[in-house]
Amino acid sequence: MTLVLKMSPDGPKRPRRRRLKYISVLPTMLTLGNLLCGFAAIHFAMRAMHAAGAGIGADAAETLSNEFVERLLPSFLSIGALLIFLGMLLDMLDGLAARLVNKVSAFGAEIDSLADVVSFGVAPAILAIAMVMREWEFHSVVSPLSGRLAGRAIWICAAAYAICAAIRLARFNVEHARDTTHRNFHGLPSPGAAAVMASLLTLHEHTSLMVQSLIVWALPIVMVSAGFLMISRIPYDRITEVYLIRRKPFNHVVLLVLFLIVFFSFMTETIATLCIAYALYGPARWMLGRSQPEFDEPEDDDIAPAESTKEQKSG
Repeated sequence: MTLVLKMSPDGPKRPRRRRLKYISVLPTMLTLGNLLCGFAAIHFAMRAMHAAGAGIGADAAETLSNEFVERLLPSFLSIGALLIFLGMLLDMLDGLAARLVNKVSAFGAEIDSLADVVSFGVAPAILAIAMVMREWEFHSVVSPLSGRLAGRAIWICAAAYAICAAIRLARFNVEHARDTTHRNFHGLPSPGAAAVMASLLTLHEHTSLMVQSLIVWALPIVMVSAGFLMISRIPYDRITEVYLIRRKPFNHVVLLVLFLIVFFSFMTETIATLCIAYALYGPARWMLGRSQPEFDEPEDDDIAPAESTKEQKSG
């Protein structure tokens, strides 16, 4: 018996490629603005390292060539930290814009995560390396090939932070594909981790020498801790959903006004306190929930004697 295989004259069929024809303009532009902020933050981190290598102090370096602005942003590192916060604002707005125009798409989710990797993963790590190298005055270069153990250790901590941010964002894309109804996160959100890093950088540029030294030495622990919190399963609330959009009692508005007063009086300290508190809030609530005793339902063996006693009394 002879088998005859009929082949298509054009050869085997190839899977059709899906072409992207339309995108939502406003959310995409906001996402690209977030990416641009991360790229600019890396640029200013390089400027800070260049100035430190040239022996130019942070106070002597001209940043934006404006006396008023330089009092708020006295160094290139502070400009980079501000750009990270600006990227967070754009990241929040692009999600709101996508839901507003009802144009949530796979393309938007992918480009949003790519922008977040740069702005909230790579940029904070590079800014942290620049700050340490500037404080050490290049006596120990932060590098995987550094001759000192401290330089290699800090580089590894920064690399671990960036890797954890990428893993966090990839896992979020897989678990929440086309889902915009989630009200909490599993693991510290990458913007929250970046906010911790940027707030410490900002506080470092506006505080005393003793606090500056403490921040530099605590930074490796902060980077590693933030990285592990990002890839953890600890639940975190979505701030915009829980504290701003939902209906709240009148006292909530009063507390918000008092917070704004404190914020404008002690801006850098308030930002750092809030960012660190949010990062620690998840583990604290998780540990508190595990420490509370669970009330188990009574088993059949515990119920049986009582039921048999009732039957004896009724009999």
